[in-house]
Amino acid sequence: MKSQNKLNLQPTATINRQKVQFTEMFIEVNGLNQSGFKSWIFCPGMLFNSLDKWWGDHGQREIAHEGIDLCLYMDHANQMHRFDETTQIPVFYDGVVKAIFTDFLGKAVIIEHKDAGNAHGRFLSIYAHTKPRVGVQIGVMVKEGDIIATLADTSKSKSNIIPHLHFSLGLPSPNLTYNAFIWNTIRKPDMITLLDPLGILDFPYQELASKNPYCQNL
Repeated sequence: MKSQNKLNLQPTATINRQKVQFTEMFIEVNGLNQSGFKSWIFCPGMLFNSLDKWWGDHGQREIAHEGIDLCLYMDHANQMHRFDETTQIPVFYDGVVKAIFTDFLGKAVIIEHKDAGNAHGRFLSIYAHTKPRVGVQIGVMVKEGDIIATLADTSKSKSNIIPHLHFSLGLPSPNLTYNAFIWNTIRKPDMITLLDPLGILDFPYQELASKNPYCQNL
């Protein structure tokens, strides 16, 4: 059953963040004001804990989605747009780069942030399928709004998937170490409690139906 493949989550776990400007920063650094950014767009399978695939055969994932995938938006003329490998990624909150590893499509950057509002005292944000900027390396301190990467070029990917940012958010356990951090580390509930990062966008969004032609043609 699908539920057996869902991630082991604690839905009541939170991070204590005030208003986040991630989308506003994303719009600014990518010069999207002129195109009239109206809302984020998600196809089935792009949101947190989904078991659907939004690419390829549009079948089922082996394990539920560990974050959200950002690659589409709608302008005020209701026209759809895709991001590409020139799209710049700002970090949403002050932190320290703790790990960088090669993922399925590019590289993932793991940033640790302080958060006195939860018992952990810290939380993680993960920016995957990217090309980190020169100078973004383990131990570097980053500030809210700093551009840490661009999207990875996926044109040579066997999965035939468009460039996109996979964004995960989680609470690390005291046992978590960053040595040999890989993708499967994200999936270990004894290491990281995953959270739904959708609220970090702090901006309107729409989820399209599975039969929407735009989603079917990705």
